[in-house]
Amino acid sequence: MTLFFAAFGQEATTIGVEEEPLLENIHLHLNKTAFFKGERLWFKAYIQDQNKRMPSSTTTNLHVSIFSKDGKALVKKMFFVNNGITYGDFKIDSTFVEDSYTLMAWTNYMKNFEVATPFLQKIKIIGSAKQTAAKVKNEMTILVHPEGQQIVADTYNSVGLIVYNEALKPVKTDMIHLVTEDGTQIQSNIQTNDLGQGRFGFFADPSESYFLKIKDTNGFWITKELENTAQQGIGISVDNKAKDVVVLNPKWSNSTLNSREGTRFSMAIFNHISDSFVHRHQLGKDNGPISVNRNLIPNGINTAVILNEEMRPVSQRIFFNKQTSVKKVHSVNVSYCLTKNQDSLQIDLILPEGKTTANLSMSLLPAESSAYFPSNSIASSFLVQPYLEQQFIDGSYFFEGTKRSRDFQMDTRLLMEGPEKFNGYFKEVNSQSNMYEFEKNIAFNGKVLDADLKNEKQVSLISQTFGTINLFDLESDKHFEGSLPLFEGDSVLISVLDHKGKLRKPKAELYFNNYDGDTFDYAKWLRNTNQVEPEAMLLKTDEDLNLTDRTISLDEVVVSERAKETTKFQITTEIEGRIIDKTALNQHTSFISYIRKLGFQVRANYEEGGIGVYVFNSPRVARVPVLIEGVPANPGELMSMPLSSIKSMVYNKYVMPHQGPFISLSLRYDYDELYGRKGSFTSFPIPIGFSRTQTYFTPNYPDYSSFLYKKYGAIWWESELEVNSEVPYSITVPLNEQQKVKVIIEGMSPNGLLYHTEQICSPFESEYSAK
Repeated sequence: MTLFFAAFGQEATTIGVEEEPLLENIHLHLNKTAFFKGERLWFKAYIQDQNKRMPSSTTTNLHVSIFSKDGKALVKKMFFVNNGITYGDFKIDSTFVEDSYTLMAWTNYMKNFEVATPFLQKIKIIGSAKQTAAKVKNEMTILVHPEGQQIVADTYNSVGLIVYNEALKPVKTDMIHLVTEDGTQIQSNIQTNDLGQGRFGFFADPSESYFLKIKDTNGFWITKELENTAQQGIGISVDNKAKDVVVLNPKWSNSTLNSREGTRFSMAIFNHISDSFVHRHQLGKDNGPISVNRNLIPNGINTAVILNEEMRPVSQRIFFNKQTSVKKVHSVNVSYCLTKNQDSLQIDLILPEGKTTANLSMSLLPAESSAYFPSNSIASSFLVQPYLEQQFIDGSYFFEGTKRSRDFQMDTRLLMEGPEKFNGYFKEVNSQSNMYEFEKNIAFNGKVLDADLKNEKQVSLISQTFGTINLFDLESDKHFEGSLPLFEGDSVLISVLDHKGKLRKPKAELYFNNYDGDTFDYAKWLRNTNQVEPEAMLLKTDEDLNLTDRTISLDEVVVSERAKETTKFQITTEIEGRIIDKTALNQHTSFISYIRKLGFQVRANYEEGGIGVYVFNSPRVARVPVLIEGVPANPGELMSMPLSSIKSMVYNKYVMPHQGPFISLSLRYDYDELYGRKGSFTSFPIPIGFSRTQTYFTPNYPDYSSFLYKKYGAIWWESELEVNSEVPYSITVPLNEQQKVKVIIEGMSPNGLLYHTEQICSPFESEYSAK
């Protein structure tokens, strides 16, 4: 057995209360965390402004990469963020040769901050390599973390511990004892939970040596010395168990208490969001515990701290304040029933009464699945993880249900946190490097070599995906610069405008940022990935489990499978698809003209500028959302969009209980050749752009009834669910021969409310008969 004592040195950190910097919190909801080769990792990303606790309105560029064990990026993509939300996927192919990797998501601006917390998640590759069974030696490791970073002599101390075995699996036990050198039992039956964590307390006698005894899996007692000595000095203790108050208590050793003439200490609560003290008390010789009303402390993470005369921390203790009137995370109401054919499940989602709307994502797995073990839920990712140095083993564990025991267990985890993140927040104003820019879309700069600056003052740029005209001023040296949301495979069309507004094709140069020059040390972030795993994974298999894709994305279906047969096809009874061919282009020059032919109404949108699309829904009209490559279109770009820029269109004109009207556009990659004004533009390909999102499709599982599918397969994934509290959002998903399924839902509302729900659906029970 290995016994480690975590004693953290205190750095001389001066506390400042200047304005907090912009920090972004990131959470990725994955469809699962264990994969066969041939599957895809699907995700929905939520980005929060940490200071405002709202969806980030400024973030546009999210970097997501999968790293191997040696810290090298196996694959890297960049995604376009709109109002704090984006989504995407990675193909798990033959290049994944190791049994595990780390998925990481970050923004470029986060690299400037020592305290920045990227999203980290270990993923497993099932059957990735032949493995031999490891020999079990029953070795156990105990990590010991005293409250306030040290055990203080002559007073009562709380100590947290984490126990895990040789395979890095948490050990749940109640067979741990604390004893002295002569065998006197100080505390018996110390318990650890499913995450291998627990706590114990004792009065520290500086003349005694202390030992931990633990019973191994063979029933033998192992005794190891608690390799620390009680320290002289002062520390802090927090009692966070009471319903209405938080109790702060200074811990004094006798020598410090008796010799502190002229030395002044204070005890305070520091809030990381406001970057300020919310309570501060001068400590006197006779000071005892101080109770603070919970509702006077900001909700969420705070740090209780002992300060010396120079306002530097001597001891600190992070805690989560759960105000009695504030709910940490909200649930989504889920109801369901079988379809008439009993091979699919209709799921209805609705928010609790009084809640407006939320943007959600949903993963559907077999009920017996062992393929989903995220380190964090959206609640722990946003509310706690940014303030911790080490990643959670299972952050969602602390936010499940309403049991107060989970609050106590989270407090135990926070008791063990060191000072690194706390000190980093105070140093941040001075240590921010600003070496890494805040990215806004895809930046570019260029030069019009043949510009006539007397008559030509502006350059026009059009991106293939968005189709809108963007004007940029020409400088005196004929240069221009700007940024646009540009996607991989795009091209940019450049034209010069004279004073009369006439376009001409210029001789131009265009340059983009070179991301290959990134020298940032990502290893320092990867080191925070927790290596302890919540449950053993089945990794050894006797067969090659590579899967071939059976179904492909909707856009691929539209273009490759149907193009040879017809330009019009029915997807469901309400949803149709169209391919924009030469016949359509000869009849209609604009998107507006074409959709009017299909029965849509077009009206001016004076508030946002541009047009809105509608369908008749007696006795009024209903607004029709328009998506371009999965991204909501703005009214301005629709007004000027030529039909030649559109490759295919899928649409629904009907207002149904389970599905509203919509138009989804897929753009043409050879748009510049069909644009119609090719002679006025110079075309440049985009070397690096945002990754395009795909429509979810399922892999070709050979057998839905197999053990491997039930343990590690997937049923469905939805990345875009707009749910409210008025009308249920209905979606029909296949059951894939499963009797029970597990639904995992996460999301965020426009005003920052967090949602998380996990539920087992049993549709074949009598009360869920087909409707």
